[in-house]
Amino acid sequence: MIRSFTDQATEKIFRGEKLTRKEEKLFGGLRIDKAQERLAVLNQATERDLLTLQALHYHKLHGDSRYSIDANSRNSKWRITFAWANDELTDVELVEIEDTHS
Repeated sequence: MIRSFTDQATEKIFRGEKLTRKEEKLFGGLRIDKAQERLAVLNQATERDLLTLQALHYHKLHGDSRYSIDANSRNSKWRITFAWANDELTDVELVEIEDTHS
């Protein structure tokens, strides 16, 4: 279950609330509907569930106590990152990653 978000915009997407124009620009290229679906999955999932749902590409981030899943698809630059605390998700955030292969 999601306990906390790092920002209001990610929480708004989770709750299905309307984003401001500034927030919409911030999430350019992100399929909001898909991100909302993925956040709903996270809200219901255990870590074991995430490990078995291969399409989410769940993994631990390097050098950090945070984890990540794809927000749209594997080809998207958007990820949902979070930390685990007593089987709850904390500091859930939508982030755009940079291309590390160039």
